[in-house]
Amino acid sequence: MLSLSKIRTQVIKYSSLSHHQPDYYFILGYFMGLATCPVLIPFSRWIGDLFGTVNFDEHLEIDYMNAVLQLYNIQMEKVMLQDLQLPAKCVLSKKNIEASLAKGQPLPQWCSGMLKGLKFINNRTLNNNQRKELNYLKELLLGYTSVTYAKQAFSIMSGDYQYIAHESKRMLSTYICNTIYLMRFADEKMSEYDLSDDLDDGEYGEFEDFGQDAFEDFMFNVMTQSSPCIRTALNEVIGHIEEDMGEDFIRENTGIFWGLHQTRTYMTLRSRRARLNFSEGKLAEAIEELKDLLVLNPNDNQANRYPLFSYLILAKRWQELDKLLLPIVEPSLFVFSAKVLSCYAQYGDCKESKALKKQLKKANKYFERYITGRNQAPEEPPEFYQPGEKSEVFVYLNMAGKETWRSVEGSLFWLRKNK
Repeated sequence: MLSLSKIRTQVIKYSSLSHHQPDYYFILGYFMGLATCPVLIPFSRWIGDLFGTVNFDEHLEIDYMNAVLQLYNIQMEKVMLQDLQLPAKCVLSKKNIEASLAKGQPLPQWCSGMLKGLKFINNRTLNNNQRKELNYLKELLLGYTSVTYAKQAFSIMSGDYQYIAHESKRMLSTYICNTIYLMRFADEKMSEYDLSDDLDDGEYGEFEDFGQDAFEDFMFNVMTQSSPCIRTALNEVIGHIEEDMGEDFIRENTGIFWGLHQTRTYMTLRSRRARLNFSEGKLAEAIEELKDLLVLNPNDNQANRYPLFSYLILAKRWQELDKLLLPIVEPSLFVFSAKVLSCYAQYGDCKESKALKKQLKKANKYFERYITGRNQAPEEPPEFYQPGEKSEVFVYLNMAGKETWRSVEGSLFWLRKNK
């Protein structure tokens, strides 16, 4: 058995001779991703995926390969012992978060490696509870791969994403531990219970009658279906959670709701209810739901402000929209678009609206061609988006973007004008 320092040296040498040349921390994260998989991934499958081809003398290959396998085994042993702390170098500086998330730094490398390792997991073999936990973990890991993704994952209305990023980083090992437990060790009997039959029949029993895994199955149905029985069940569950939390808890924690992990299901359900209200033509109810969520969590980690912009425009509630937009400094398509429409709807083709239009087109060069119908967007929006790219436009359009522009008379024609 080699010493840890010798293993590290040998693994780094092996990587330097490989085609992919993964960073040492990327390798550590990759092995954690493999350890999360419900089934053992054979060596023959992951060695090439991680390193690519390697060309060097046979006697060196044996020594270096032995070091790689020892490092892999150490990681697997840590998982069995539930020793899931990130490497000491994977820090998120409170003074300079941008430096910690710069390209090549340990934390982004480790998280990128784990995301790559997680790709071996076949989502079709997972139950709903496992799928939800895995997707949430992927969102967190992606948030630490770069400053850009951190701002998306942990963004708040003031543009200061750092507080939530640090709080989530503090709990990252716990989230990984929970995911591994669900993937590899949890009893899956309850998670196999399928609520879809009860929901299809229009029935929903008492909330207390279901175990946690069964409730997660219900959550999956709620987030993907919109039948009347789903809507009824959604209201019942939200009401039950509110009763369970109590008025004192809600009042005392208003303002930090998303920071409490136990309230996130509640916040997710209410955001979903807002979208359902909108799809059913209940615009005023959708607006009030989203406004309530912003009171509970002004940091708005769910990005509820984005659909709220559109809903307020559709309702022509310009003063409320302008008040909401005033403190927001983020240079996103969602913000620029709302500002442009508000200004144009109230003041027409003025100097200020022209300046905002110019900023909007500069913020995303693809926006005009998709919002005006020159190009067709995909039916399903991407899971993540990149500011300034087509993916950002697709997410915007999925939040009633086109309907919003059509609601302001002459706005699409005016948008095409260069002056």
